[in-house]
Amino acid sequence: MRQLLIHAKSFARIENALKQFSDQISPLVLDDEGRLKHAWGESEASGAIAYGTQDAYFSPSVSTFFQTLMGFERLDWFQSSAAGIEHPLIQAVGQKAELFSGSHEQSEAIAEWVLWAGLDFLQGGARRRGAQADKNWTRLPFRELAGTKWQIIGFGAIGQACGRRLRALGVDVTGVRRSGGPDPAADRIVQPDAVSDQLGDADVVVLSLPLTPVTEDLADDAFFAAMKEDSLLINVGRGGLVDETALMAALDRGAPAQAYLDVVREEPLPPESPIWTHAKITLTPHISALTEGSKVRTDAVFLENLEAFLSGTSLRNEVSSDAFS
Repeated sequence: MRQLLIHAKSFARIENALKQFSDQISPLVLDDEGRLKHAWGESEASGAIAYGTQDAYFSPSVSTFFQTLMGFERLDWFQSSAAGIEHPLIQAVGQKAELFSGSHEQSEAIAEWVLWAGLDFLQGGARRRGAQADKNWTRLPFRELAGTKWQIIGFGAIGQACGRRLRALGVDVTGVRRSGGPDPAADRIVQPDAVSDQLGDADVVVLSLPLTPVTEDLADDAFFAAMKEDSLLINVGRGGLVDETALMAALDRGAPAQAYLDVVREEPLPPESPIWTHAKITLTPHISALTEGSKVRTDAVFLENLEAFLSGTSLRNEVSSDAFS
């Protein structure tokens, strides 16, 4: 028998599915008030597993979740609902856990957020909303999505989900990844050392790669200087990919023309940050993956992996222990 640490909202969604494993797991459920409860009664357990989800990560009781995790004498397996592992708390859990697995099931939702951002920019959404607010019957022109050129830097699960949608709408897609190509979700694949050569042709540049010592401040003064005046920067990767001071200076100069950010360097963004009020920045609070579809798909991966773990077979999206060194 193993304890399963899980947030109450996640547990409510999948309790019925978990009951088939009731002779092997004992759910330890954490609510937003920080209360822990043995949902099926307390059982003697020889180890622990845990399911980390958005419900836990964005809960007021997130500190209790991680304190409980780190307090387990033995953590046999941790399943995260996210693909990223660079956060210090996730790194600590990865070092403690015997097995660690992630999820890419949020990619579809994030790709739709990217599509919204691109369409809103190209169709002049801000001008349209302003005209309506002013009761101004102005027929504003807009740019078509078809025929535009997009460079997607970081062509993993998120980048590919974006590429599939964009190519279907007539967009020319360049994917950037270390492993090269080809890939059916892109018109071409280039390696990172070719990024600067491609920036000047891109109408839209999407950042969808993890934050590492190599990628931190990837979008800096030189990066923005290479972008077109009427182009758009989209960041759904990590806030640390962008030198935010350099970005605002570049926006003030006119290249890029606009930035749509779902992530920033400091989250939550402090009230005094100039990002809030910059006229050329559209900001959302790290919500591009927050859909019911993401939850359903991520829960399905956890349940699949739970069955695999309990039967001793390999896990989907398992992360090597080397990633937590």
